Order: sequence, then C-alpha cells, then structure tokens
Amino acid sequence: MKKYNDADEAGLNKAIDDFKENPAPWDEKKMGPEQEIKNIVLRRLLNTIEESQGRKAPFTGTILFRRIITAAASVAVVMGLLWLGFSYKNNQPHLADPQVNMVVVKTKQNDVRKIRLSDGSVVWLNSNSTLHYPEKFSAAKRQVELIEGEAYFDIHHDTQKPFQVKAGNTLTNVLGTAFNISSYSWLKEISVTVRRGKVAVNNEVLLPDQQLLYTKASGKVEQKRVHAADVVSWMEYKLSFNDEDFKTIAAKIEDKFKVKINFENKAIQDMRFTSRFGATDNLDDILGALTLTSGLNYQVKGNNILITN
Repeated sequence: MKKYNDADEAGLNKAIDDFKENPAPWDEKKMGPEQEIKNIVLRRLLNTIEESQGRKAPFTGTILFRRIITAAASVAVVMGLLWLGFSYKNNQPHLADPQVNMVVVKTKQNDVRKIRLSDGSVVWLNSNSTLHYPEKFSAAKRQVELIEGEAYFDIHHDTQKPFQVKAGNTLTNVLGTAFNISSYSWLKEISVTVRRGKVAVNNEVLLPDQQLLYTKASGKVEQKRVHAADVVSWMEYKLSFNDEDFKTIAAKIEDKFKVKINFENKAIQDMRFTSRFGATDNLDDILGALTLTSGLNYQVKGNNILITN
C-alpha cells in the first residue's frame, strides 16, 4: 500500500479546498453513473463507522446519529476528490459481470418461497414476485435485483463485501442486516423497512423499525417509524396495514384474492387504516372489518367489489 508524505497531504488538502470553492459538474462519461458512485462512497463510510464501533466503546444513540450524518455530509467532498482525478478512472465499479451465471426466481399467487444465496444469506420472496441474482457471488461484490414484488432479506455479515439490492430507482446497501423491500409495480411507492442492523438506501440511512418510502412518480423520499414485525407478517401469510390509505390496501387485497375493488368516491379511497389480519381470515372477514369500523358498505358481484358510503 502506498504511503503518503506531507507533500501529498498538503496537495490533497488544497484539492479539497479548491473543490469546495469551485465545484465542477459531474461527468458521467469519465466518472460513471453519479448515483451509483455516491452510494458506494456512502456504503464505505458506513463500513468505517461500523469498524470504529468494534474498536471503541459503544456510541450512544446521539453520537452514532451524528457520526452517520457526518459521514453522509462527507460524500460531497469525496465526490469532489473523485472529480479531481484521484484514481477514479482505474477503480470504477462495474456492476455487471458477464461471467456470472444468473438465476431468476418467480413466485405465483399466495406462494412464499425461501431462497438461500451462495454467501449464506437468506431471502424470503413474497407472492407474485421476481428475484434476479447470481448463482455464485463474485469476489468483488454481492448484488441482487428485486425486479417485481416483495422480499425479506437476512444478510450474512461481510465487511469486505457489502450487499446491494436494486429495486426500481432505489439501491439498498448493507453489510449484514435484516430488512424488507416492497416494490410491486402496481403500488405507487417502493418501501424499505429495517428489522435489524442499519441500511443505506440511495443517500438515506435507516435503523431498526424505520421505513423509507420512495414515490415512483416524483422521486420524493419520506421516512417514518413502523413496527417492522408487522411489515413482514406476510411471511406467515398475514396481512398488515400501517396507516395506509384504502386505495393502497385495496391493491394489496386485489393481489392476494384476485378481485377488483372500486370506490364510490375519492373520499373513501383516501381513508386511512391500521389493522392486522391472520392467515385464516378470508376476503369477507377483511372487507367486513374495514367497512364496519368506518361506517362503509361493500357490494360483491362476481370478482368485482364496490365500496360505498
């Protein structure tokens, strides 16, 4: 490994100062995809935080939060160094590996499947979902893609080779943790929920019982507190809704029971519910509970359901 002298350090400090005063635009032809490079930089900063926790006394919640925020803020400076040419050209990440055999797993309605990856990580794939992953991870990276649907990931810890999940326009980076991603095409949002450990999604950091919502249409990002155990209750064929509007709930019911739900007016579909249903609850049980507690009615004609006042 190269050792740096005082002259190198002085030059590095000057480069940082120059970039702060005169930031240059990103050049994707020379530097690669901006968002992917930023995610890799943030992932490495998180890795540094985790290693320092192992060497020192545990951080308090406040100190750890400040370290994470500082790391995220440091990304801008590191990106500047990349622009200034500190070996970025010969060390660019290549996310595609044509030499690796890829596997595609698809599930059907009410089919939950357990998948064991080559590194020992385990994935539970929800119904009507598709996962794309290498038969064996390369020495450089661990990356999978959730093409459609929902999956729960329990990732084997490896500080030398972080784990990445692509889902729509989100890229989730972890070292070793457990989290859930919902990315059904018929939902307006992609959600990432952490059950254990910490996760970086794009430029956002999540801790246990935190959820990130990414709105597909606008790219808007929102974080909120949830009970992660409820979010992953689908693994036991249960349904759980956490302050969700009736339109979103209806889409999930439609997917599970293969029906079509319509609303008499927009006010009804904007109503919000928090509720949980067991694996043995049928369509009438669920619709009955939702409408009874809100003063609504529902009519069933074949596979079509109408929710009315």
